Amino acid sequence: MTAPPRMASPPPGAFPHARRLAHGMAETAAALQEVLALPDTAWGPHFNLAKHNGGWHVAALRGTPRSPLSAAPGEFAADLFQDESAMAQCPAVQALVAGIAGGAPLKSVRVLRLVPGGTILEHTDAGVGLRDGEVRLHLPLQTHGEVFFYVDGQRVPMRTGEWWYADFSLPHRVANRGTTERLHLVLDCEATPALRAAIAAGDAGRPYPHAEDPQWRFAQFREQVFGDPALQDRLLGIYSREDFAAACIALGGDRGWAFTEAEVLSAMASGRQAWMQQWVV
Repeated sequence: MTAPPRMASPPPGAFPHARRLAHGMAETAAALQEVLALPDTAWGPHFNLAKHNGGWHVAALRGTPRSPLSAAPGEFAADLFQDESAMAQCPAVQALVAGIAGGAPLKSVRVLRLVPGGTILEHTDAGVGLRDGEVRLHLPLQTHGEVFFYVDGQRVPMRTGEWWYADFSLPHRVANRGTTERLHLVLDCEATPALRAAIAAGDAGRPYPHAEDPQWRFAQFREQVFGDPALQDRLLGIYSREDFAAACIALGGDRGWAFTEAEVLSAMASGRQAWMQQWVV
């Protein structure tokens, strides 16, 4: 029997965690006004209720009646999706979607709203990355520097008017610590060669200052712990992860490093995943 040929490994960077495809979208202001004019009935809580604190909302502009959950994209073929009635009220949104998707078979189109104080806990979304032949694109219609969006442990500096691809099959989380709503236009479509090329040619965007990033602050605190046996003793013997996070927050706060439980739990999950990966062959 002849052994089957081995599949070639993807080249480095074939599956980036995030890339900025385009920026300076002229229609963003008009699209924002259309979204702000949507009736309250167009909005509902995001269906992933276990992964947010109630501040994450969704308005579906294109979906499929096959999905058992309202406004959930689901794993369905593109030809099963159709525009919702709200899409007819949004010509500028339609122009933005057509401009970035080109001829790609289009699936869902949604607007995701994260209110001030809203938190999306770390989670993964299966099947919406390049490795699965799909792309999920975000266009911030309204955002600010107090929105902290992390994918695979790295902050993604999404700014208003920038189209972004991110691999949401990787762990990701978001927090809005500002006073203004964050509104993202989000679309799912098949990964055409043109979109793959656009993602490969994209960039990392303009980073926000580290000093305001709670994840960066936690990293500084963690470095202090590694170099201070007395600090390590304060944390040894705490077996509840919630108690451990609370102790880190208190000790970090005493030293001027303000961060939240989300930063500690994300780092613990990442460490556990790295430890488990060493046994995967």
